[in-house]
Amino acid sequence: MLAEQGLAAPLTNGYRVPEDEIAALDGSDAELLGLPPLFTGTFKGGLTGATTSPRFRVRLEAVVDDHEVSVQRDGATVHVLDERYRLGPAALMALRAADAHAALPERQRGRIRNVQLLAELDAARRLAAGEFGDAADSSFHLDLAHLAEWNTVVPTKVGLTVEQTVDGSLELFPDLGTGTDPDVLRERLQQLDAFPPGEGGVLHHDKTLVLLDPERRAGVEEIRRTPRIPAYQVPDFMRAYGDFLDPDLVPLDGGFGIRVMGIGLIAPVSFAQANETGIDWFAAVQSLLPPQSLATKAQTLPEHTALAATVEQAWQDGKALLTVDQDVVDIGDRSRVADALRASRERLEALGIPTDDGGPAGGEGDPASSSGRTVTVGMHIADAADRAARLRTQADAARPVGPVDYESLRRAPFPHQREGIEWMTGLMHASLDAEYADVDRVQGALLADDMGLGKTFMTLVALREMLLAEWNRAGEARPVLAVMPVALLENWLAEIEETFSSSPFEDVVVLQGDGLKDFRRRGAGPETAVGEDDLDARGMVLPEVLQTRTALRIGAAAGPARLDMPNRLVLTTYDTLRRYQISLGQVDWGVVVFDEAQATKNPDILVTRAAKGLKARFKLLATGTPVENSLRDFWCLMDTAQPGLLGTWAEFREQRAAPIEAASGEAKGQLGKDLRDAVGPFMLRRIKEDHLPDLPSKTIYRNNGVDMPPVQREAYDGALHRHRTLLRGTKGSALTTIQALAAVSLHPSAPGDTPMRSDDGGLLESARMIAAIAVLDRIRDLDEKVIVFASNKKVQQRLSIWLGERYGRFVPVVNGDTAAYVSDGSSQDTRRGIIKGFEAADGFNLIIMSPLAVGVGLTVVGANHAIHLERHWNPAKEAQATDRIYRIGQQRPVHVYLPMALHPDRDSFDVNLDRLLQNKTNLKDAVLVPDIVSEAEMVSALGLDLSADGSVAR
Repeated sequence: MLAEQGLAAPLTNGYRVPEDEIAALDGSDAELLGLPPLFTGTFKGGLTGATTSPRFRVRLEAVVDDHEVSVQRDGATVHVLDERYRLGPAALMALRAADAHAALPERQRGRIRNVQLLAELDAARRLAAGEFGDAADSSFHLDLAHLAEWNTVVPTKVGLTVEQTVDGSLELFPDLGTGTDPDVLRERLQQLDAFPPGEGGVLHHDKTLVLLDPERRAGVEEIRRTPRIPAYQVPDFMRAYGDFLDPDLVPLDGGFGIRVMGIGLIAPVSFAQANETGIDWFAAVQSLLPPQSLATKAQTLPEHTALAATVEQAWQDGKALLTVDQDVVDIGDRSRVADALRASRERLEALGIPTDDGGPAGGEGDPASSSGRTVTVGMHIADAADRAARLRTQADAARPVGPVDYESLRRAPFPHQREGIEWMTGLMHASLDAEYADVDRVQGALLADDMGLGKTFMTLVALREMLLAEWNRAGEARPVLAVMPVALLENWLAEIEETFSSSPFEDVVVLQGDGLKDFRRRGAGPETAVGEDDLDARGMVLPEVLQTRTALRIGAAAGPARLDMPNRLVLTTYDTLRRYQISLGQVDWGVVVFDEAQATKNPDILVTRAAKGLKARFKLLATGTPVENSLRDFWCLMDTAQPGLLGTWAEFREQRAAPIEAASGEAKGQLGKDLRDAVGPFMLRRIKEDHLPDLPSKTIYRNNGVDMPPVQREAYDGALHRHRTLLRGTKGSALTTIQALAAVSLHPSAPGDTPMRSDDGGLLESARMIAAIAVLDRIRDLDEKVIVFASNKKVQQRLSIWLGERYGRFVPVVNGDTAAYVSDGSSQDTRRGIIKGFEAADGFNLIIMSPLAVGVGLTVVGANHAIHLERHWNPAKEAQATDRIYRIGQQRPVHVYLPMALHPDRDSFDVNLDRLLQNKTNLKDAVLVPDIVSEAEMVSALGLDLSADGSVAR
């Protein structure tokens, strides 16, 4: 499993596992691998020299029977008195830091490096004490002796303190979040001037040393360069923070806290989905990402370090949610967060990306080389099209299309696919007509077919027809861009091979990972950072500057190495679009496809602005879930596809969204139908049950309830008791209890660092697993294949071992740690490769999958059974996972199982959750508007009474 996740390298006679991964293994996993026992003694630190001396050194020795004994470290193990022991994460951190410092030549042991060692040792001590969110590590004790008199702090981020003066101007000061008096630090900022530019620095006050790495120091210096906002610019500052301070240095998207006297909170509306400090978990649960999503958020090691620091600070602030980039992530389960961050670091170290943007620092395109202050820029999106123009455009869109060549395809389309291809082709051809101004013509459409109807196949055929039409008109076809989640890159490449005998594209380029290196200008810096001198009086980037600031090779001047070659298909990801929006925004694309387009449903986030700002004759947005949370999702997608069709958001909210949300019953259905009619031919939505008559039956089994075994019932009752006796009236008690009940209903050892049995007897401790075993035994007897869906990574790994022992086979796991796409030719298995191997095996086979990691794009029709061992609050997410097996190509009846843990004395978490989800699934209307799960419904589903005393009603 470690090898599948890229965390272990295969050798001729075994595997090489990184030392960090060895240290992080729990006791039962280490026992399975035959590793030595964990060292549980004490390390004592001896200090030589002062921190200002090049002879400064810290020596760590083990304390055995009150004697200090020298140790020899070998990776994640240590030799103590001829015995070999395994080190835990905290012990490894401390010994590795001491070893690295001791190996430095004296000339490199300056004050910064010496203080950094003290900070790393203190961090190891804090890690062992559980101060970073993990459970305390009782195996590691560090006696710093007289080193303990130093208070060494390492800021995890640079925040902002804003104070209003009597004249209405604002004074800006860095907030290092260290617990040190900010006024004292403010007076000592000039101490940083003693350190060379581009390096870190140290702020010294009494026995407190504040260590700034280069990234954090750059954030402090950014604020020092802009110490004051004049009164007349205060409104602009509040609306567009990024015009004054570089958000990359003073980040907006990490849930930063800001203290504003007299003017209120400055919320990063334009740069994040929500301000983390004010988010309501219940309202956000539909779009809340799980902890494992952190494993793929960072694209470079510096980003990973910043992310881990942000998580730590959020925990210290008592927060269970974090805004990361443009998503809201649940960080309440600290064990799962730690797993995700560890996987993130290992993944990035394996990739070996040296800098934030994949190229060497400095040189051409580096914003630091620009004169003046560096600012962050992004796309400004204007409202478009009046109502008369919309009506003319609808008439254009309804025109018929000529014959489509189906005979040359490798597979014959189904009737509904012919309809979809011809619908898209007609719209794309209409987009080439220039009878009206650009804002009046056909510009795009929303393909909202149900999951499993073949949207990618239909899209590829329509793209071929568009290329031929352009070629016939102009003798050349513009390039095509397809933007998608990284997990779908392999799927698109495979679909091209399976659809065409001869590819209609000149070539196909994957603009992701190593593929970026082929088109990136050497030395280019972050695209959206430019110098003040590069802006005109309106704050817009000067036209002559745009080409010089782009990071990708585009345009004729780039020659044959250009990205935007005619007739080329470029596959990229939403993250790459966000990072390279200026380059990609200057290309004259023929068609831009947004696969799983719900990624652009929020009009405020940068990737949506980038999507709307791309130049294209036609934009196709493909998604099976055009509405995930609210009608704003639907409006935003349509506003990208056909700007102005539904008016501005203000118009749409007043005229459409508010009346629909307020209505009920038949009235709501009629308003929904009116909205569908208003969209007209610009959206195509079909349900697979209506268009796949040969699709096998699908049966959902809800009668798989099993009474909780005593150990599980005890853990469940304990979670309720803790809510009643310890969490009463505390902030976030409902979230804490929800997470606890959900975890123990899966398995009593699922929460936190609770140890799990190494033998398959652990299966019998969970009612859900007992029910699942009965189902698995029947599937084995049928000689068929099954997917077990589970989100908890700890349970995934243990379940793989338990089921593997029970059924005598290796059970693979596909989750967020499994590579979605590998471009370097390495042997690491991808999600698609593992799934193909699972399907290729004869007869009975089983695989464990995270529903969120495989919830889009992947096809697994080799299996016809699905067991949802863990369920999602949003029924659409569960349906997406099920539709991996219930789609075109499935030949056998599909069976879906929902095992439940029952409690003898009350309706259990599983029973109430299933009842709630059934009610929500049954409420559908003509606009695909989901009924959002309210706070009251969620609390009721668990039988919690959130009255003033926070007691439990039942």
